[in-house]
Amino acid sequence: MITRRQFSIGSMLSVAGASFPLPRAFAQGAAAATPGYGAPTYYLPMLDLKAAYPKDFPHWNYVRPDAPKGGTLVMGAFGTFDTLNNLTTDGTDAAGVGAINDALITTNLDELDTYYADVAESLEESDDKLSIIFTMREGPRFHDGRPMTAADVAFTHQLLREKGALRFRARFYDDMESIEALDERRVRFTAKNLNNPQLLKAIASFPILPKHWWEGRDFGGLMMEPPLGSGAYKIKSVDPGRAITLQRVEDYWGKDLPQNVGSANFDEITYQYYRDMDVLYEAFKSGEFDFLAISRPQQWVTGFKSVAAVQTGALKLEAIPDESPQPYRGLMFNLRRPYFADVRVRRALNYLYDFETTQKTSYYGLYSRIHSYFPNTEFSFSGLPQGRELEILERYRGKIADEIFTAEFKQPTTDGNGNIRANVRAALDLLKQAGWESSGGKLVNAAGEAMAFEIAYFTPEIEKTILPFAENLRRIGIQTSPRLLDTPQFRNRVNNFEFDLMPVGFTPFFPPGEALRGGWNSRYADRPGDENSQGIKDPIIDELVEMIIAAKTYEEKAATCKAFDRYATWQFYSIALYEDPVSRIAYWDMFGHPGTRPKNDVGFPSTWWFDGKNPKALRGQRR
Repeated sequence: MITRRQFSIGSMLSVAGASFPLPRAFAQGAAAATPGYGAPTYYLPMLDLKAAYPKDFPHWNYVRPDAPKGGTLVMGAFGTFDTLNNLTTDGTDAAGVGAINDALITTNLDELDTYYADVAESLEESDDKLSIIFTMREGPRFHDGRPMTAADVAFTHQLLREKGALRFRARFYDDMESIEALDERRVRFTAKNLNNPQLLKAIASFPILPKHWWEGRDFGGLMMEPPLGSGAYKIKSVDPGRAITLQRVEDYWGKDLPQNVGSANFDEITYQYYRDMDVLYEAFKSGEFDFLAISRPQQWVTGFKSVAAVQTGALKLEAIPDESPQPYRGLMFNLRRPYFADVRVRRALNYLYDFETTQKTSYYGLYSRIHSYFPNTEFSFSGLPQGRELEILERYRGKIADEIFTAEFKQPTTDGNGNIRANVRAALDLLKQAGWESSGGKLVNAAGEAMAFEIAYFTPEIEKTILPFAENLRRIGIQTSPRLLDTPQFRNRVNNFEFDLMPVGFTPFFPPGEALRGGWNSRYADRPGDENSQGIKDPIIDELVEMIIAAKTYEEKAATCKAFDRYATWQFYSIALYEDPVSRIAYWDMFGHPGTRPKNDVGFPSTWWFDGKNPKALRGQRR
């Protein structure tokens, strides 16, 4: 499965082969329940919503069941990589490595957070809701032929709890009581409390690692030895930092099961890395790889006009409306810096981001200004608070700004011609309230210290946003230094909190829940490598995040998210940039794809296949 938000980080196969069938038991009648547990079921819902697929579905609605297998897909990836382990904090993992592992449960591209039995055959939830017993299928095996057992599941989670990425501990394992193998095929997940109704489902979706392979190996360090997996693909070859090739597993144990029908259709998938985005785009247009998600407005509007293959039909361009949750894109403050600790300073700097002019000069009118941490979802706030959202916010009245109750949030606007004098005046007024004055061409505080900071970033494309913003900051006397870093440097800076202001893009799990804890909770603001990189320490944020996690109904989740979103937005923890709910893709006409697209994705590459019907689109014949 591939979501639009994954294009930018190259995880084009994160769940490409991780879908499995429903157990035979559901076709023949439900098995007996374990005492103290409900009847075995085949899915875990999103809160109180029902599954879109019945227990006897033959395949996902958006696949072609008889899609042909074969062909080689070549993809371009930006940057580099230094590890094949995507489950630790250290290093930059290679694209596609998520495709080599299976999980107990899986989701699909029509539903955002409903999970179906996968490696598990059935699921039984305890009457007190604190635990789930997963009964594994007979037949799952790793690529070396060894059977997958409950002991592998228990080993995986102990390994992740002790040596996995810090985000796993912050989001999940801190609230887990135990994960224990009951016998060879049954494993029980038990939570400490009911504060996080989605916890067990989230952890059960983690990949299952082979105990016999990982024992004796260094899980926490960087590694270039291809790890053993169990999924529809395995790693065939690696050119460190430059390329990785995945190979379809011919005898994949789950290849004929309903949740895999019509997916994982390419025999091989190669990711070629490019250190420069301009080189990557030109390589694609010259035919060096096959598919590209277009992230640059200029490339979409003008970059293909001179490409003859577009005119002949050998190169296809498509813009597809996207109803899925969108990434939040912003410039994130490091709140550990004294001057960024003042909300008036953060709000003042927000006035100096001239979206309208950048929209005209660099975004080509394609984007819209973002105002929410949950863009393109029902969890985004709007208007004035009312109903249940208002009830939640009322408990904080007197502790939070009155305007949260009385004023609709609106981003500053300009005329789009570079004239931001009104915004400059508003910014200077806020800065004066915060103790900063213009003096001798610099913005200084009462101690005579000048405000100066760096904007770190790792891709030249963002310069079209950052450089005009930096110039506006200099206009009011802020000494600003934009700095382009390579990806490892950027990641190290983030992990060690060595930044002032930097671009960020993230999409929380849907619906918002435990993933928020790692990025927003005070507990995770001081440990290097944790997700709360910007250092938020706000007891109201802490409480709202826990309320979101604890919500037991969709309506309560939505209301609490809106309250959190409204409050966090008014705190100006970052400068919100733009959103773009459209998937823009370009591909050489060598593919077939189903007539029905999934509701929340373009379905590439998991549901597409090689057809080769257009000879001008084949590699070697594209010029």
